[in-house]
Amino acid sequence: MIVGIASPARADLPPITDRAYAIDLYDGAALGSARIVGMGGAATATAEGSAGSVVNPAAVAVRPATSTDRFDWDFHLDAQQAIGSSDLDNNGLAPGAGSKLATFGIAGLWREWGLGAVATTQTTAIPGDGTAALQAEATRGRLTLARTFGARETITAGVAIDVGTFALARADGAAPDLFSLTGSGLALGAVWRAPAGDWRLGGAASLPIAGTQVDTIGCDPLACVGRILPEEVRAPWRLALGGARRWGPTPWNTWRAARFRDERAVMVAADLVLSGPTPRGRGLEAFGLGLAQRSGANVVGSVRVGAEWEAVPGHVRVRAGAYWEPGRFAGVGGRPHATAGLELGAIDFDLWGRRRLRASLTGDVAPRYLSASASVGFWH
Repeated sequence: MIVGIASPARADLPPITDRAYAIDLYDGAALGSARIVGMGGAATATAEGSAGSVVNPAAVAVRPATSTDRFDWDFHLDAQQAIGSSDLDNNGLAPGAGSKLATFGIAGLWREWGLGAVATTQTTAIPGDGTAALQAEATRGRLTLARTFGARETITAGVAIDVGTFALARADGAAPDLFSLTGSGLALGAVWRAPAGDWRLGGAASLPIAGTQVDTIGCDPLACVGRILPEEVRAPWRLALGGARRWGPTPWNTWRAARFRDERAVMVAADLVLSGPTPRGRGLEAFGLGLAQRSGANVVGSVRVGAEWEAVPGHVRVRAGAYWEPGRFAGVGGRPHATAGLELGAIDFDLWGRRRLRASLTGDVAPRYLSASASVGFWH
């Protein structure tokens, strides 16, 4: 497929001349656990456990069908690396930056209640243009409380407090952070499971995270390593709606006495994700070059679809997906992504209940973009 992209030349972008702008912390690519990325980011209705709480706060109380004890717990650890990407955030500028993402979380279940904490850190290299290269690090923490309602646990709802910290430092580590800021926001989520059926619906919304008080450390905001620092950094509001269906020997939403379902099954999911505008928003990579590239002028939407097939019950799952990354930058169109993943389950053991470890590998490819991720956690 050939996709036409209008790419602004650097000469067409004006230089940054004052601090009256905000860095737009928008994630166009699918980020999160190996399952989320492998299924093209479609996870709002399928979210379960600690990994699922990254996209839907209700996930920490969505009990797997094989979890029948009053107490249960879950964890995840995922790492994602952009490789061979010349345009990481689809801004039309080249060469692009490298990026690393890591997410870790833990969640506990007691009866109908779920409590979880998850942290996600994304580090992005910002190439310099006659000045020192920089490194940006965005860390987001989420504390989630959720509850399931109804005798058949049909509806699960959750609320989360998000805290985000953004810091900018020299890539060579020659000095401490040039500036940093911290902001907070609120997120809500819900999942509906058809009683004794195979359908699930989900929704999640998060408010903007904004910080307007920039802390500079030994650096003049008007001349900090050749850059003029922004007045604020903002993550836009986000709304996601999704649905999923499973085909297998037993209904998806029926409790099982066995600890693991271990049956051949296919599950498909689809999401619609909307992201809000960022007033006075500018792109992060262009900022590293001292240029003002408008980002986040309008609401943008992404359609995401994915499928998961348990090919060898209890041991092998195969995933595939696709999604549209919308154009966030002025003069740059969107681009399609294709994703794939493999999950292997092995090593059963007892630790506050019977467990099975799993390991996952995932890839995400698009024009001028390629990322790979690895993950460990419990098999569900």
